[in-house]
Amino acid sequence: MTGVKELLQGKDHIFLDFDGPVCDVFAKLAAGEVADRLKRLVEPDLPADVSASADPFDVLRYAASCGPNAAHVVERQLSRFEGEAVALVSPAPGVAEVLREWVAQGFTVTIVSNNSVDAIRSFLGLHELTEDVRRISARTTSDPAHLKPHPALIDAAVKALGTSPRQCVMVGDSAADVLAARAAGVTSVALATTPAKRRTLAALDPDALVSALTDLRLAG
Repeated sequence: MTGVKELLQGKDHIFLDFDGPVCDVFAKLAAGEVADRLKRLVEPDLPADVSASADPFDVLRYAASCGPNAAHVVERQLSRFEGEAVALVSPAPGVAEVLREWVAQGFTVTIVSNNSVDAIRSFLGLHELTEDVRRISARTTSDPAHLKPHPALIDAAVKALGTSPRQCVMVGDSAADVLAARAAGVTSVALATTPAKRRTLAALDPDALVSALTDLRLAG
């Protein structure tokens, strides 16, 4: 894997995942609790794997398999819960400084996330981060098919900036981020904050691997 400074050399645009790198969305309103609330909207007879899941997005994907009406109801509630959740949490350590440094170095920053646009916009405004983020490419519909690891959100960000994938880098802390970046032809930086996550993400062979977002302050 390449060093971060070398990797970012010649890039113009940084795409940053939201949940994890910017804040821990469900740190206060737990993801499992949100998932359980959403399950009540599509009960009874949930499949065993969905019933046991603590991931709200598993419930959304199941709702989508039931039809557009179910998907719309679940996604609308998920967006509301995400709004509640982000109102309770603070930015990840160092994220404000990293964003400011990237902008000062001449990068544009786009949040690329499976979370809802409204929740992300609300959080950025609440913590005075809006000026450092050029765009948000995130969930706006009840169809989960084009969420990461599908490249659609990254493709949309590239198109909106009028640039090419080779000028962009995706920073994220999940396998979905690495896979979406690869599918879109965008350079990937995997953020691994625990040894287990480092093993998981390293196995996907991202272009670079860092242990903290603040490691990227040295880039440029």
